[in-house]
Amino acid sequence: MTVRLELFYSPTCHLCPRAREVVMSLDEDKVEVEEVNVLSTEGLRRAEDYSIRSVPTIVLNGRIKLTGVPSKGNLIKMIQREYSGKQVS
Repeated sequence: MTVRLELFYSPTCHLCPRAREVVMSLDEDKVEVEEVNVLSTEGLRRAEDYSIRSVPTIVLNGRIKLTGVPSKGNLIKMIQREYSGKQVS
């Protein structure tokens, strides 16, 4: 099973590149990342569906899990809790 993570971001956000760096450092064989630009029409619609009001925001399993820039360790722990111990590095 692959973990599906959505990263909502804005190209104008100064924190978003740091959040992206942490997210993209995860094992790509185990974590499928979808980046969603909230300034695009589709991204705005999807952000509204989740009631996202700030970026960066990470969504797992269709639920908002984190707003802001996580440490890699905290992000891995969050994913493992969400996916019942799946090993991610």
